[in-house]
Amino acid sequence: MLVFNYNSLRAQKARFRQRFENGHFKPIILAIVIVLALTGGALYLLGVSICWFVLSLIGPLMALLYWVEHGLNHLPIVGTTVDGLVSDHVLSHLPREFTVATLANAVSRADSSTFIFMRLCLPLDFIQQVASQVSPDALEDIWRYAIEVKEATGLKSITSGAFVIAIVKAMPGYEKFLAERKLSLDDLIEVIRWREQLHYQQMRAENARLSGGLARDWSFGYTPLLERFGRNISNEIAAQGGRTMSLQLPSRVAVAQKMVSLLTSGAHRNVCLVSPDGAGKTSCVHDFAEIILNAGPGVPSELHYNQVIMLEPASLLAAAPGRGELEELLNNIFYEASNARNIIICLDNAELFMNEEGQGSIDITNLILPVIVNNTVRIILTMNDQILLELERKNPTLVSSLDRINVAPSDYRETLAAMEDRVIQLEHSYGVLYTFQALTTAWRLSERYVHNESQPGASFQLLKSAGEYAENGFITAKSIETGIAETLGIKVGVAEDEDEKEKLLNMESHIRSRVIGQQMAVKAVSDSLRRARAGVRNQSRPIGAFLFLGPTGVGKTELAKALAEVYYGGEDKLVRVDMNQFTTIENVADLTADPADNPTSLTAQVMKKPFSVVLLDEIEKAHPSVLAALLQVLDEGVLRDSKSREVDFRDSILICTSNAGADKIREHIAAGEALEQFKDQIVNGLIDKREFLPEFLNRFDEIVVFAPLTPEELREIVSLIMKGINKNLEPQKITVSLTPEAIDKITKLGYDPRLGARPLRRMIQKTVENLVATKVISGVSSSGDAINIGVDDISV
Repeated sequence: MLVFNYNSLRAQKARFRQRFENGHFKPIILAIVIVLALTGGALYLLGVSICWFVLSLIGPLMALLYWVEHGLNHLPIVGTTVDGLVSDHVLSHLPREFTVATLANAVSRADSSTFIFMRLCLPLDFIQQVASQVSPDALEDIWRYAIEVKEATGLKSITSGAFVIAIVKAMPGYEKFLAERKLSLDDLIEVIRWREQLHYQQMRAENARLSGGLARDWSFGYTPLLERFGRNISNEIAAQGGRTMSLQLPSRVAVAQKMVSLLTSGAHRNVCLVSPDGAGKTSCVHDFAEIILNAGPGVPSELHYNQVIMLEPASLLAAAPGRGELEELLNNIFYEASNARNIIICLDNAELFMNEEGQGSIDITNLILPVIVNNTVRIILTMNDQILLELERKNPTLVSSLDRINVAPSDYRETLAAMEDRVIQLEHSYGVLYTFQALTTAWRLSERYVHNESQPGASFQLLKSAGEYAENGFITAKSIETGIAETLGIKVGVAEDEDEKEKLLNMESHIRSRVIGQQMAVKAVSDSLRRARAGVRNQSRPIGAFLFLGPTGVGKTELAKALAEVYYGGEDKLVRVDMNQFTTIENVADLTADPADNPTSLTAQVMKKPFSVVLLDEIEKAHPSVLAALLQVLDEGVLRDSKSREVDFRDSILICTSNAGADKIREHIAAGEALEQFKDQIVNGLIDKREFLPEFLNRFDEIVVFAPLTPEELREIVSLIMKGINKNLEPQKITVSLTPEAIDKITKLGYDPRLGARPLRRMIQKTVENLVATKVISGVSSSGDAINIGVDDISV
């Protein structure tokens, strides 16, 4: 049964503290204390005995402040009643009459509720709106739900966040209510955890006792060079009262603890952190530095009072540009660190210290080897797998003298926790507020589009790039999508812009402004694009995968170009590969060659333009092994290049064209059959003749048969070409037109059943363009003229 004692001692204390804070009594009392101290001091100097009475008044006032700050803050849980289990911040706002409405009002007034609503892009009166739809008899259910949330999330008391979820759950149809706002109950729970974690870190930082750092600068050697050329991570942590950034991430805790173990009892007492870029190697170094500063029970005494110092290669090179100077400086630095006896040197991004080719890099491999082998100074190195492999080939002795620790990229849970912590700094830098939806979108899109960094670095990259796209001071999911769209030039998320919606809904008409006829093909690709922008397509495959079958010159390539312009923004977004180049089994390697070796390979071009139409012309000419390699693209949306890197095709439209079966298509059309009647016969014929394997054909979204162009469609193509000519002549203010008879003549002269419409362009070039050029150069036609070409003007 629900029991609430309004007059319990805990409730009275909560209300007293709230009134004390609302009344701003703390600054008033502090001001009175200062006045009393100054007055008492002055009276003492004057020899007036009442000074002692005045000074004695300070004691009770300071005791009151101490009691409010410590005795009334975070009141302990007492019993199982409402007033005993509810957090003091909510309890202080609860009136004597305990109802759903008054509870919702009390919850909304708590600071943590404001945090929750703002992070979820919800109005500040959100919980009152919900409560108005909850039955007044639902108090018992709300209490039960709140206790369930407390236990499930590990809360010490029933906070305002727990009540937010409880009140929402008590509302009929709450799942639909949340779904309409693109939220779920799990989202609310995660934001509550976020708020509690930040509160915990704040408390931990306030109460930090970094015993390992006490008097460390006085107890050990003098280190002026290290102070000048290094970055003292330990001092930075101590100045912040304890970093407390990622120590709660289990995988990072494990790495930091392993570093403690290996740097004290390992075979070499040196550590090399290895992971893909962005996985958090540097964060692990900071976590390790904080652990030894705290000097807890798990830290061996030989690491107490140790400092972690990162060397900066740029500052070293600036101070000692000559090779001899640099070696002398580094020798002195290592000698200084050895004498100090409490220095752990970190070479972050160690490749900068072992390679002279890159800007700002130095090679100290030979110099550092004896230091590592002889355990002169404890050293931490960080690098990625590839750099370590290259270093091992160059200097196996050095690598064998290091204790390797692999740092795995973080999973969703740990990445989210790291983002929740990091955005506090970003918000301070950008003057914005990041919503929870922005964080989850950053994870989802970074997994999809950011390939140069691992998690959590990939997600941080998107959070930073979105800083310039705030919506009224909030970084939302839309901000993340806009940031990546502006950076990479790709449309992500669901189409919301009205202009884009219009273009998608009328995609066929936009394409037909360039492609004449072929309604079946145009409809198929348009449907595919609509599915993609509505978010209902398979995200693990290309946006669309089509096999275009038909005679030469009927619009297969032109449709691919039109898609590149209409959907991706320009014909330059077309990757075109002639499959005649891949007729042997050896050509598979050419298909996936590294950009440095072959910039025209398929993987090289798609790596450069991942958001494009990929057109594979005359696919039937490719070797079967090449087609087998393409199965991975059709199945998984990726293709591994020669260096085993995954090249992403999931934001491309893949189009394969083929002339196979062209003669049969012409025969069926000549017999008066519609495409739908004989399409299956054409496909089955290709399988029977072993032109394509069934497993290859089955992976396309659509196999589209292109029909030979009709005379009427050819006339439309002539008109389309003429529009292009007039566009080119526009700067000269000259227009050209053809009479219907002239169009008919050009169509007749320029059509070849075997080549389709391609000869038309050459025919117009020979007749119309040559005629216009002659008129302009001879002065017969000039700016402002309209040239009308009749049938008699057309001569070949």
